[in-house]
Amino acid sequence: MARPPLPALLMSVGLLIAAGPAWSQTVLKMAHIYPPGNIWYETAEAYAKAVEAKSGGKLKIQIAPNGSTGDWPASIEGLKIGTNDIVLQSVGTLDRYHVVAGVEAYPYLIRDLDHFRKVYDGPVGAELYDEIAKKTTFRIIGAGYRGMRQMSSNKPVRNLADVKSVKLRVPPLKIYRLTWDTLGASTVPMGAAELFTSLQQGVVDGQENPLEVIESMKFNEVQKYVVETGHVSGAMTWIFHEPRLKRLPEDQQKLLKAEGEAAMHAATERMARTEAEIKARLTAKGMQFIAVDRAAFANALAPMGKEFPEMAPWVAKIQAVK
Repeated sequence: MARPPLPALLMSVGLLIAAGPAWSQTVLKMAHIYPPGNIWYETAEAYAKAVEAKSGGKLKIQIAPNGSTGDWPASIEGLKIGTNDIVLQSVGTLDRYHVVAGVEAYPYLIRDLDHFRKVYDGPVGAELYDEIAKKTTFRIIGAGYRGMRQMSSNKPVRNLADVKSVKLRVPPLKIYRLTWDTLGASTVPMGAAELFTSLQQGVVDGQENPLEVIESMKFNEVQKYVVETGHVSGAMTWIFHEPRLKRLPEDQQKLLKAEGEAAMHAATERMARTEAEIKARLTAKGMQFIAVDRAAFANALAPMGKEFPEMAPWVAKIQAVK
């Protein structure tokens, strides 16, 4: 067979070299439920940009936002089979795999923002992440302050007695359901996708979430009151399936960890600055904020501890962080 002319041969070699970086690029798929304009949507974008830039384009994160590939339970299940590589959600969403992850949603456990930072960025947080990975096979990276979870309702709730009149949507997680069952609400476990319509149609009277969710999901259009229960100071995180994560080159694992933690730290600082601003915007849109006796709510929830014996050591460790 005749050898191709030298210019054609050089052109072929050039194409191979040019194609090389594309062949070596790793693309990870991320899923989340947050819409454009939401802090977590923007945090995901920032994480993806940082990873691609720091890797010189060799590692890329492709994001499916706004629940476009399914709700968060389906997205987390997708980590196991490889339809997703990263899910952006709260730590407590993993309590369906093991109760220890539910400590993130344990009521009145995190005292304030300073306590949040010391727990999740300190040795107790690192130990908790390892325990969750051991019990669930999911590795979490970073913790971002979501703001305090507050109750919203179409009925005014000024005390514990008023809670008993509310049919309340809760996330489909045991610890959220038990929290509000203990407080006396009539709980309805429900995914986020149907929540707005359910509030609009009166299927449920209320729900509970951080203010940024109430604003970004436009619950102000179907809810009149925000009841300042402040019952959970939640933590968002990047969720990976650890066996799949460990198959990546070590330098990529380190980069994902470093930039994931950095993105969550930035989100924490942003949320700390803007939580009061969100309250002001919701007030301007007609929502009424009701202050309640949080100590009374916390005292009513004290018996809940016996329902989670495996979680008790972690509750004690977190409470002990000064």
